[in-house]
Amino acid sequence: MKTILITGINGYLGSHLAKSLSTKFNIVGLEYSLKNLFRIKDLDYIVYSVENGVPEGLFTEQDIDIIIHAATFYGRTNEVVKTIANANLFIPFDLLDKAIANNCKLFINTDTVLDRFVSPYSLTKKHFQEWLFMRRKAIKVINMQLEHFYGPGCSKSNFITSMIDRLRNNENSIDLTLGDQKRDFIYISDVVSAYMTVLHQAENILDNYSLFQVSTKQVISIKDLMLFLKEITGSTTILNFGAHPYRENELMYSETDNTGLMDLGWKSKYKIQDGIKLTLSDA
Repeated sequence: MKTILITGINGYLGSHLAKSLSTKFNIVGLEYSLKNLFRIKDLDYIVYSVENGVPEGLFTEQDIDIIIHAATFYGRTNEVVKTIANANLFIPFDLLDKAIANNCKLFINTDTVLDRFVSPYSLTKKHFQEWLFMRRKAIKVINMQLEHFYGPGCSKSNFITSMIDRLRNNENSIDLTLGDQKRDFIYISDVVSAYMTVLHQAENILDNYSLFQVSTKQVISIKDLMLFLKEITGSTTILNFGAHPYRENELMYSETDNTGLMDLGWKSKYKIQDGIKLTLSDA
């Protein structure tokens, strides 16, 4: 049985991947802190901390065949750029160097479809993606560009999760932009199945660097999404559209191309309305 390393294994995406892969791979995880691994408490795995960088013994103690880099730091609570860069650039740089030195065969990276200049998060993710492209001759790379994903148990900082919580709490009002941005939201099960597809087809993907966009191709405006969330939660909260300006370099229309994944046999199964209902039913 091959060994797969999942970074951010206790994160929302990482834990879902670990659960789906645990019957097919030996699971090794990386996490910043090992104090509360609540999402993976029932899994059989080995986990290392990156609080002081990638451990020197990681690759000598574990024969790692594949890496899924699912860890990320969004910087949603005004963290300094140095903290975001360390999580999204410098620790991954170290991991990539050690993976190449120890003849790891495949590095699957988690990227974003956002423009690089939307936020420090997106800028650091794009920087690392470019480093992966530059080093593609030393290790096979599959780069997964994800749309905004969501689902039951997602972090409270997730947009859909936070809006559901605020609406359920019947806050007096929520200040928003005009809400004309049209976005593609993808349910967590669809995201996991995309990773499973590229893992299954990895040997048939001949290029040493491949990029796949993980999306449903079904866009919805933020305004329509918020109105749907308000209706389905039965909230009395007032939605103040136009109270906030758009961010600089705001993505107004999410235009992605998921044909690469579909050519491998993957297909999105969940429409936004169905995914929201599942999220609410399991909350």
